[in-house]
Amino acid sequence: MLKQRIEAWVIRDIGLTEFDNWDAVLRFATRLSIRNSIIACFMVAGILLILHAFDVLLNPLLRDLAIGCGIAMIVSFVLTMLCSLYMGYAVIHLARTRLEFRQLSRTDMLSGLLNRRAFIEDLSLVERGHLLILDIDRFKQINDRYGHLAGDDVIVSVARTLCEITGPAHLVARIGGEEFAILFRDSDFADVISIAEKLRRTIANRLVESVHQSIAVTISGGLADITPLRDFTAVYAAADQALYLAKSSGRNRIVLERDLPRTPHQPDTVRLDLGDPAFTAA
Repeated sequence: MLKQRIEAWVIRDIGLTEFDNWDAVLRFATRLSIRNSIIACFMVAGILLILHAFDVLLNPLLRDLAIGCGIAMIVSFVLTMLCSLYMGYAVIHLARTRLEFRQLSRTDMLSGLLNRRAFIEDLSLVERGHLLILDIDRFKQINDRYGHLAGDDVIVSVARTLCEITGPAHLVARIGGEEFAILFRDSDFADVISIAEKLRRTIANRLVESVHQSIAVTISGGLADITPLRDFTAVYAAADQALYLAKSSGRNRIVLERDLPRTPHQPDTVRLDLGDPAFTAA
């Protein structure tokens, strides 16, 4: 029982301490060092009392207690502080490395946006909102005419414009070679349409400077509604159908799912195979 109480007293806050900054490490190290110093002092005092009972001590008991406890407290405090600081540094480094790895695993390296896997994970948690899928028009022709480096510059430029206009309130991802997706959360439908059109106009009016050339770029998009009754594949399929119509009807436009022609037996939801390459993580 005594052993358990001592252990709980010494390490009771190890599991609760968040080693995410040096202040937390210093607080933890100081508390642990003080506790260990007190325990070391009692242990030395107990040993000295036993030695005094056997008349082994050469000096008066009080003098030996003062010297022994003083040395024990100093040595224990310093060693515990050094070990705790070293452990804290290792934990902080591990936590930061893990966070960086997680960020890298969720980020598209070229555009800096969320990748497909991260976007799908976040989208699956949303019950209501709007999904906008965007595709750069005639991107293959841009690569063929200006080169792949210019194509990369176009992707980066489009990604920056999307982030600039949508802001941090919405999720923006690159889910394919020249395909992007935006998840609108907590936004009115009219506001979403306004933002989508602003994106289209802004990109169409900005020339991308690359390899001493100015490249005109346009995008097409499909907008679908996210509801509790539709899973990701159904929402994606609806947005993709709207995008296809935008492409086939002239490009440089946003088509709403609500404007798609419906057949009499067309289901409200469509389930796609998540094993399809279109849903493979980037």
